[in-house]
Amino acid sequence: MSVFDKIEDEEKRIHAIHVWNNIKNRRAMRWVYSYEEKPVPKEIIEKIIDAGCQAPSPENYQPWEIVVVTDLKTRKAIARLGRVFCKYMFGGGQITWKEVAAWRFGYMKKPSAIGISTALMGTGWLMDYIEKAVILVIACRQGLVGAKHFTDIVPITAQQLASRMSMGCSFMLAQNMMLMAHALGIGACYFNFPMSSPAAENKIADMCNISYPEFSIIGFVSLAYPLFPRKRGPDRESPKKKAWFNKLGNSWDNFKEE
Repeated sequence: MSVFDKIEDEEKRIHAIHVWNNIKNRRAMRWVYSYEEKPVPKEIIEKIIDAGCQAPSPENYQPWEIVVVTDLKTRKAIARLGRVFCKYMFGGGQITWKEVAAWRFGYMKKPSAIGISTALMGTGWLMDYIEKAVILVIACRQGLVGAKHFTDIVPITAQQLASRMSMGCSFMLAQNMMLMAHALGIGACYFNFPMSSPAAENKIADMCNISYPEFSIIGFVSLAYPLFPRKRGPDRESPKKKAWFNKLGNSWDNFKEE
């Protein structure tokens, strides 16, 4: 019997299953129609952003701001910055796919798929979806800057923690938006390649009228209609491999209910 079968109320059980399926089946979508070919309606974009704004934040602080970019010139500029980074990082023999597999994906038993992805990233071609899609630029308030007037009473460590809090809340915002996009049939992908340096981040902030560094750009979510349905791909690891009981290294199987 699954955990869902234990829910007696049928409506709640169906709802729980829908939530689980949406979480489990969501995947990044980079093969998409361009905004010019098939525009994402404003009401759908607004609902996706609304879902993001339901993300939790301490005392309802809501440290995020979202700039919705449909302007083709700006989209091309952001994609170009992404291509520059990818070509530098993965192109021209800078780093081999085997090194990437060991460095970033060392946990993978079959890293050959990473070789294909890395080769595409090295050409910059994989950044085309950024140019095609509506781009949600996610910026968050920097706690370090926000607390600058209280340095005499607020420890520097507390300011850094405030900054991390803002970023953490904004990441939850992004996840909410991607889940809502998936539920509405819109392809979404989180990315941050274009802001690979402070100079690049500053350029994007200037294009979007974002006050930098008061606001830090933490990433982007692309929104576009998928060209075709994407298979779910490999399963994620189960709690038995990623969760521990009380201490890291103590198997989850040792969990005992009080």
